[in-house]
Amino acid sequence: MTEYDSLKTILVDFFRNYKAYELKTICEKYCIQCNNEMNPMYSKRLYVESGLSKKSFSELQEIAKEIIANECDNIFVKKVEPYLDDDFFEIPMTTRRMILNWLCSQNNLEGKVDICHLISCTWNIDEMQVTVAQWNEQFPLKEYVIQHMIRNDDITYHELFEDLLDFMYISNKQLIVFLESLVNPSIRESNEQEYYVSELNHILCSEGFQLVQRKSIAGQPIYELEKASSGISGKIQNIIFGAYDAKPDIVIDDSLLNTLKIVGDEEKCLFYNLPISINGLSWHDLVSWWNKGNTNYDIEIEKNLVDRLKKSLDSEPEVTFIRTYYNLIHKLGNNELPALIPQVYCHYDPKSAKMRKGQVYVLQRMDFLLLLPYGHRVVIEIDGKHHYANDDTASPSKYASMVRDDRNLKLYGYDVYRFGGHEFTSQNIVAIIEEFIINLFKKYGVI
Repeated sequence: MTEYDSLKTILVDFFRNYKAYELKTICEKYCIQCNNEMNPMYSKRLYVESGLSKKSFSELQEIAKEIIANECDNIFVKKVEPYLDDDFFEIPMTTRRMILNWLCSQNNLEGKVDICHLISCTWNIDEMQVTVAQWNEQFPLKEYVIQHMIRNDDITYHELFEDLLDFMYISNKQLIVFLESLVNPSIRESNEQEYYVSELNHILCSEGFQLVQRKSIAGQPIYELEKASSGISGKIQNIIFGAYDAKPDIVIDDSLLNTLKIVGDEEKCLFYNLPISINGLSWHDLVSWWNKGNTNYDIEIEKNLVDRLKKSLDSEPEVTFIRTYYNLIHKLGNNELPALIPQVYCHYDPKSAKMRKGQVYVLQRMDFLLLLPYGHRVVIEIDGKHHYANDDTASPSKYASMVRDDRNLKLYGYDVYRFGGHEFTSQNIVAIIEEFIINLFKKYGVI
């Protein structure tokens, strides 16, 4: 039997579970045009086959996915899984497997409650049965779990979740309820709660999901699982940054592939063209690239890169900012935090503003850029007097130009944060910058 015939048979069997008088409506719901000259009262199988036989294999797959999304019967999911790609659940099977493996590696999933309380938040264990092969009999699941996980300790988390609860095949809604319950303060102490949230988000981020604090009860955070708000869509292909002495000489190396090349003084401009993951560009990523792909962390290589980045900066406030940023990363002890990229070209025009007679359409260079998870792109600008004045005389036209640049960047989807150059005369500027960075990381769910 071909894959097509096997999948079609599974679908026919699924629809045959409905009453004959319901079939016409149900088939129409799934866009299956059956032969209306046939009477489903006579043969439900033939009636459904008359519609499914008109469908291609890919169309049968889509029907199966729609059934899973609407009804998510565990038995049906198991039957059709071999004929589908991994994406039939919004949180797909590979991610579920990673979550399950992580859960089973923990020592105290139940936290402050017992295991029955934890799983009853998601599964109706009072009505579920378990078949014990040893006696070929069914027992109430709750009693079985109490006997073997509370009174005794002779079944594992893995046996509970995979074999008894069909964790891999529950609906997205059930999975969300379970994960939110798992990190609820009624079940998990604060330090352990933070650990669970961090570890689960590390797994979930690949699919664009994250546990986010949306409210609190008695000062305790309540987390909800949601699709991460997306930043700018579209694939980053080139980051041109860190130029000094002169504007880089950029040519289109292959116009069909949209590949660029730096010519002339190549060492005076940095060019990052490796893939950027959904997690953004980390400091570790940038150091590894600088170290020609060697992922072994080398503090001397890191210092060398920071020195090179500073070389492109135009002012002492910018140097203070980048130095404070990377010192803070060391204080936090996490080189997976976002890289601070200086002097990044956003809009590149080979001609100067003077050659264009002042017609510059958007800020050509960003002082600093952060590529954060889920497509968020943060621009940080350090505004000296030259942004809004000619010498000591206020310039409305320069200020208007700066405001216009802000608008354009925001319309493109960038988030822009500005520091006034005068702030850097404060003796507390390092503390001010550190507080801003910490709050920025928290806002975007980086820490």
